[in-house]
Amino acid sequence: MMSLMMGREGDVITVNGEINPQISLNQGEWLRLRILNASTSRFYNLSLDNNPFYLIATDGGAIASPQEMTRLLLTPGQRAEIMITGENKQSSLKLINLPYNRGGMGMMGNGMMGGGMMGRRNNNPSQILATINLNQSNQNNQSVSLPNQLNSITALPPPSQVRSFTLNHGMANGMAFLINGKSYNHQRIDTEVKLNTVEEWELINTGMMDHPFHIHVNSFQVISRNDIPENLLAWRDTVLVKRGERVKIRIRFNDFTGKTVYHCHILDHEDLGMMGNLQINT
Repeated sequence: MMSLMMGREGDVITVNGEINPQISLNQGEWLRLRILNASTSRFYNLSLDNNPFYLIATDGGAIASPQEMTRLLLTPGQRAEIMITGENKQSSLKLINLPYNRGGMGMMGNGMMGGGMMGRRNNNPSQILATINLNQSNQNNQSVSLPNQLNSITALPPPSQVRSFTLNHGMANGMAFLINGKSYNHQRIDTEVKLNTVEEWELINTGMMDHPFHIHVNSFQVISRNDIPENLLAWRDTVLVKRGERVKIRIRFNDFTGKTVYHCHILDHEDLGMMGNLQINT
């Protein structure tokens, strides 16, 4: 039960079914990686030996322009596409998962018993996920630059409806993870929205663990975190809400009517109640 409450991670990490696969990249060329965090609970804090790489897409597709970075955090269910250049003097680059603290349970996870089982902080040593071997190319390839613009993304207009969703854990026929104080009930409609409207949802994490919040069918834009505007304008369907954080997202309900769900994308938290039913009406 303790492991369920934390979200089970397992002991072995694979990339396309392999442990530390070897990837070839010629000097002067580019490598495009399309990455899915398919783990049920593990967060991936990605680094390329502290070498720069370029984010070109998120869950909802291409972003407006390449973003240079040295770290990329992917929570369960999140996707990203990155570009890696072969213009490097090293013979190989390692794709590394750096430690990340996603919290603990209650007082035992955040206080005097922080070193116990319920206070496990996911501070495992850095782990090598894949190795990129840089080969000397026999061809006289001309250096290719990334385009300055990848996509055109327009910010969503002001919302017609504003809602709040509080994420926490508590009691509901035993320990459970809750949204607005309720554990999931498949017969209950938790939120009703109208087609062809834009809504703003404030996601408030009052618990002691980070929660990746996912909405089925409908992509959204992240507006702010703790009232600080989000720098990257992008389409997403999963957003990390850290413990103690308030995240505002803006959603456009355009294409589909009917019933779907929103939930924490840590599988054990979803199964223990952190999910709600969404009804989209005409």
